[in-house]
Amino acid sequence: MAWHVFIPDSLLEETDDPKIRTYKVGQVARACAIFGVEHIWIYRAGGRDGRFIKLVLEYMETPQYLRKRLFPLLPELKYVGVVPPLRTPHHKLKGKPRVGEIREGFAFRRGKRVYADIGLDELALVEGSVEGRATFKVVSVRPLRVVPAKPTEYWGYRVHLSRKPLAKTLKKAGLNVTIATSRMGRDVREAEIPPLRGEVGFVFGSPKKGVGELLGGEFDFDAVLNTVPNQRTATVRTEEALLATLAVFNLMRRD
Repeated sequence: MAWHVFIPDSLLEETDDPKIRTYKVGQVARACAIFGVEHIWIYRAGGRDGRFIKLVLEYMETPQYLRKRLFPLLPELKYVGVVPPLRTPHHKLKGKPRVGEIREGFAFRRGKRVYADIGLDELALVEGSVEGRATFKVVSVRPLRVVPAKPTEYWGYRVHLSRKPLAKTLKKAGLNVTIATSRMGRDVREAEIPPLRGEVGFVFGSPKKGVGELLGGEFDFDAVLNTVPNQRTATVRTEEALLATLAVFNLMRRD
Protein backbone atom coordinates (compact mmCIF):
# COMPACT_ATOMS: atom_id res chain seq x y z
CA MET A 1 0.00 0.00 0.00
CA ALA A 2 1.25 3.50 -0.86
CA TRP A 3 -0.13 6.70 0.60
CA HIS A 4 -0.58 9.88 -1.44
CA VAL A 5 -1.27 13.33 0.01
CA PHE A 6 -2.77 16.17 -2.03
CA ILE A 7 -2.14 19.77 -0.92
CA PRO A 8 -2.87 23.07 -2.73
CA ASP A 9 -0.32 25.48 -4.14
CA SER A 10 -2.16 28.12 -2.05
CA LEU A 11 -1.08 26.45 1.21
CA LEU A 12 0.89 29.55 2.24
CA GLU A 13 -1.47 32.30 1.15
CA GLU A 14 -2.18 33.44 4.71
CA THR A 15 1.35 34.59 5.50
CA ASP A 16 4.17 36.52 3.83
CA ASP A 17 6.76 35.85 6.53
CA PRO A 18 9.46 33.70 4.84
CA LYS A 19 10.40 31.95 8.07
CA ILE A 20 6.80 30.99 8.86
CA ARG A 21 6.21 29.90 5.27
CA THR A 22 9.22 27.61 5.42
CA TYR A 23 8.15 26.20 8.77
CA LYS A 24 4.61 25.45 7.51
CA VAL A 25 6.02 23.45 4.61
CA GLY A 26 8.33 21.73 7.06
CA GLN A 27 5.30 20.66 9.11
CA VAL A 28 3.89 18.98 6.00
CA ALA A 29 7.21 17.21 5.43
CA ARG A 30 7.40 16.02 9.04
CA ALA A 31 3.81 14.72 9.07
CA CYS A 32 4.27 12.84 5.81
CA ALA A 33 7.55 11.32 6.96
CA ILE A 34 6.17 10.29 10.36
CA PHE A 35 3.36 8.30 8.75
CA GLY A 36 5.25 6.96 5.75
CA VAL A 37 3.61 8.93 2.93
CA GLU A 38 5.27 8.04 -0.37
CA HIS A 39 3.82 10.71 -2.68
CA ILE A 40 3.03 14.37 -2.08
CA TRP A 41 1.03 16.06 -4.84
CA ILE A 42 0.81 19.86 -5.07
CA TYR A 43 -2.24 20.74 -7.13
CA ARG A 44 -3.19 24.05 -8.75
CA ALA A 45 -5.57 26.09 -6.61
CA GLY A 46 -4.82 29.66 -7.63
CA GLY A 47 -1.71 30.00 -5.50
CA ARG A 48 1.78 31.10 -6.49
CA ASP A 49 3.87 29.01 -4.15
CA GLY A 50 3.88 25.59 -5.80
CA ARG A 51 7.55 25.69 -6.77
CA PHE A 52 8.59 26.97 -3.34
CA ILE A 53 6.60 24.25 -1.57
CA LYS A 54 8.13 21.60 -3.82
CA LEU A 55 11.65 22.95 -3.28
CA VAL A 56 11.42 22.91 0.52
CA LEU A 57 9.76 19.48 0.59
CA GLU A 58 12.46 17.98 -1.64
CA TYR A 59 15.24 19.66 0.34
CA MET A 60 13.87 18.23 3.59
CA GLU A 61 13.58 14.74 2.08
CA THR A 62 17.19 14.74 0.87
CA PRO A 63 19.78 13.31 3.30
CA GLN A 64 21.85 16.10 4.84
CA TYR A 65 25.12 14.86 3.34
CA LEU A 66 23.73 15.11 -0.21
CA ARG A 67 22.15 18.55 -0.03
CA LYS A 68 25.23 20.52 -1.10
CA ARG A 69 25.55 18.30 -4.16
CA LEU A 70 21.91 18.56 -5.19
CA PHE A 71 20.84 22.07 -4.17
CA PRO A 72 22.57 25.33 -5.04
CA LEU A 73 22.58 28.22 -2.59
CA LEU A 74 19.11 29.72 -2.98
CA PRO A 75 17.43 32.55 -1.07
CA GLU A 76 14.27 30.42 -0.84
CA LEU A 77 16.17 27.98 1.39
CA LYS A 78 17.44 30.62 3.81
CA TYR A 79 15.22 29.48 6.68
CA VAL A 80 15.22 25.70 6.26
CA GLY A 81 17.18 25.48 9.49
CA VAL A 82 14.00 26.24 11.47
CA VAL A 83 12.49 22.90 10.46
CA PRO A 84 13.38 19.79 12.49
CA PRO A 85 15.15 17.10 10.40
CA LEU A 86 13.06 14.19 9.20
CA ARG A 87 15.35 11.47 10.60
CA THR A 88 13.83 8.89 8.27
CA PRO A 89 15.69 5.59 7.67
CA HIS A 90 17.52 6.96 4.60
CA HIS A 91 18.89 9.93 6.55
CA LYS A 92 21.90 8.00 7.76
CA LEU A 93 24.49 9.30 10.18
CA LYS A 94 28.21 8.88 9.66
CA GLY A 95 29.78 5.74 11.02
CA LYS A 96 31.64 2.64 9.99
CA PRO A 97 30.16 1.07 6.84
CA ARG A 98 28.69 -2.42 7.12
CA VAL A 99 28.36 -5.01 4.39
CA GLY A 100 24.69 -5.24 3.41
CA GLU A 101 23.87 -1.73 4.61
CA ILE A 102 21.55 0.32 2.37
CA ARG A 103 22.42 4.00 1.97
CA GLU A 104 21.26 6.84 -0.24
CA GLY A 105 23.99 8.34 -2.39
CA PHE A 106 25.04 10.43 -5.33
CA ALA A 107 27.02 8.74 -8.09
CA PHE A 108 29.33 10.45 -10.56
CA ARG A 109 31.91 9.43 -13.11
CA ARG A 110 35.61 10.04 -12.49
CA GLY A 111 37.62 8.88 -15.45
CA LYS A 112 36.52 5.37 -16.37
CA ARG A 113 35.07 4.60 -12.94
CA VAL A 114 31.89 5.60 -11.13
CA TYR A 115 32.01 6.66 -7.50
CA ALA A 116 29.27 7.47 -5.02
CA ASP A 117 29.06 9.78 -2.05
CA ILE A 118 27.07 7.75 0.49
CA GLY A 119 27.71 10.00 3.48
CA LEU A 120 30.91 8.39 4.72
CA ASP A 121 34.48 9.65 5.02
CA GLU A 122 35.43 8.09 1.70
CA LEU A 123 33.80 7.67 -1.66
CA ALA A 124 32.50 4.25 -2.65
CA LEU A 125 33.32 2.54 -5.94
CA VAL A 126 30.10 1.76 -7.80
CA GLU A 127 29.61 -1.56 -9.55
CA GLY A 128 27.23 -0.48 -12.28
CA SER A 129 26.56 2.42 -14.63
CA VAL A 130 24.17 4.47 -12.49
CA GLU A 131 24.79 8.21 -12.09
CA GLY A 132 23.06 10.90 -10.04
CA ARG A 133 21.06 10.29 -6.90
CA ALA A 134 20.39 6.61 -6.25
CA THR A 135 20.11 3.97 -3.54
CA PHE A 136 23.05 1.66 -2.92
CA LYS A 137 23.98 -1.45 -0.93
CA VAL A 138 27.44 -1.84 0.54
CA VAL A 139 28.99 -5.06 -0.78
CA SER A 140 32.54 -4.53 0.43
CA VAL A 141 34.16 -2.39 3.12
CA ARG A 142 37.83 -2.70 2.15
CA PRO A 143 37.80 -1.40 -0.49
CA LEU A 144 34.45 0.38 -0.14
CA ARG A 145 32.22 -0.85 -2.95
CA VAL A 146 28.48 -0.52 -3.55
CA VAL A 147 25.86 -1.71 -6.01
CA PRO A 148 22.51 -0.11 -6.93
CA ALA A 149 19.76 -1.48 -4.70
CA LYS A 150 16.15 -1.08 -3.71
CA PRO A 151 15.32 0.03 -0.16
CA THR A 152 13.72 -2.49 2.16
CA GLU A 153 11.98 0.05 4.42
CA TYR A 154 10.34 3.47 4.19
CA TRP A 155 12.66 5.63 2.13
CA GLY A 156 11.04 9.06 2.02
CA TYR A 157 8.52 10.63 -0.32
CA ARG A 158 8.41 11.90 -3.89
CA VAL A 159 7.02 15.35 -4.68
CA HIS A 160 4.85 16.01 -7.72
CA LEU A 161 4.05 19.59 -8.78
CA SER A 162 0.93 19.43 -10.91
CA ARG A 163 -0.02 22.18 -13.34
CA LYS A 164 -3.58 20.90 -13.28
CA PRO A 165 -6.45 21.58 -10.86
CA LEU A 166 -7.41 19.05 -8.23
CA ALA A 167 -9.81 16.86 -10.23
CA LYS A 168 -7.32 16.25 -13.05
CA THR A 169 -4.45 15.77 -10.62
CA LEU A 170 -6.42 13.07 -8.80
CA LYS A 171 -7.12 11.25 -12.05
CA LYS A 172 -3.44 11.41 -12.99
CA ALA A 173 -2.39 9.82 -9.69
CA GLY A 174 -4.18 6.54 -10.48
CA LEU A 175 -5.60 5.94 -7.01
CA ASN A 176 -7.51 2.91 -5.76
CA VAL A 177 -9.07 4.75 -2.80
CA THR A 178 -9.59 8.51 -2.49
CA ILE A 179 -10.56 10.17 0.80
CA ALA A 180 -11.35 13.86 1.12
CA THR A 181 -11.19 15.80 4.37
CA SER A 182 -13.78 18.42 5.21
CA ARG A 183 -15.36 20.00 8.25
CA MET A 184 -18.67 19.23 6.53
CA GLY A 185 -17.79 15.55 6.06
CA ARG A 186 -19.00 12.55 8.05
CA ASP A 187 -17.61 12.19 11.54
CA VAL A 188 -14.70 9.77 11.11
CA ARG A 189 -15.81 7.92 14.26
CA GLU A 190 -19.18 7.11 12.71
CA ALA A 191 -18.43 6.85 9.00
CA GLU A 192 -18.02 3.63 7.06
CA ILE A 193 -14.36 3.61 6.02
CA PRO A 194 -13.61 1.92 2.70
CA PRO A 195 -10.94 -0.79 2.77
CA LEU A 196 -7.50 0.75 2.35
CA ARG A 197 -5.72 -0.95 -0.53
CA GLY A 198 -3.24 -0.15 -3.26
CA GLU A 199 -2.74 3.55 -3.92
CA VAL A 200 -4.60 5.54 -1.24
CA GLY A 201 -5.05 9.31 -1.54
CA PHE A 202 -5.87 11.87 1.16
CA VAL A 203 -7.09 15.21 -0.16
CA PHE A 204 -6.88 18.56 1.63
CA GLY A 205 -8.35 21.92 0.71
CA SER A 206 -6.77 25.35 0.78
CA PRO A 207 -6.82 27.88 3.66
CA LYS A 208 -9.73 29.73 2.03
CA LYS A 209 -11.53 27.04 0.02
CA GLY A 210 -12.59 23.53 0.97
CA VAL A 211 -12.21 20.48 -1.24
CA GLY A 212 -15.82 20.66 -2.43
CA GLU A 213 -15.51 24.27 -3.50
CA LEU A 214 -12.25 23.59 -5.33
CA LEU A 215 -13.70 20.63 -7.21
CA GLY A 216 -17.17 21.90 -8.01
CA GLY A 217 -18.52 18.33 -8.06
CA GLU A 218 -16.03 17.06 -10.64
CA PHE A 219 -14.85 14.05 -8.64
CA ASP A 220 -16.49 11.27 -6.64
CA PHE A 221 -14.68 10.34 -3.44
CA ASP A 222 -14.82 7.02 -1.66
CA ALA A 223 -15.38 8.99 1.54
CA VAL A 224 -15.59 12.61 2.69
CA LEU A 225 -14.60 12.72 6.34
CA ASN A 226 -14.28 15.14 9.22
CA THR A 227 -11.11 13.87 10.88
CA VAL A 228 -11.11 16.59 13.56
CA PRO A 229 -14.59 16.26 15.09
CA ASN A 230 -15.47 18.57 17.97
CA GLN A 231 -12.78 21.03 16.99
CA ARG A 232 -12.49 23.92 19.43
CA THR A 233 -10.98 26.42 17.01
CA ALA A 234 -12.69 28.40 14.27
CA THR A 235 -10.45 26.80 11.65
CA VAL A 236 -8.08 23.88 11.29
CA ARG A 237 -5.12 24.70 9.09
CA THR A 238 -4.16 22.41 6.24
CA GLU A 239 -0.95 21.21 7.85
CA GLU A 240 -2.87 20.53 11.10
CA ALA A 241 -5.61 18.60 9.29
CA LEU A 242 -2.91 16.62 7.51
CA LEU A 243 -1.31 15.50 10.76
CA ALA A 244 -4.67 14.65 12.36
CA THR A 245 -5.91 12.68 9.35
CA LEU A 246 -2.78 10.62 8.91
CA ALA A 247 -2.74 9.84 12.63
CA VAL A 248 -6.30 8.51 12.45
CA PHE A 249 -5.66 6.31 9.42
CA ASN A 250 -2.34 5.12 10.75
CA LEU A 251 -4.34 3.24 13.40
CA MET A 252 -6.05 1.29 10.61
CA ARG A 253 -2.95 0.56 8.58
CA ARG A 254 -1.81 -3.04 8.45
CA ASP A 255 0.87 -3.10 5.74
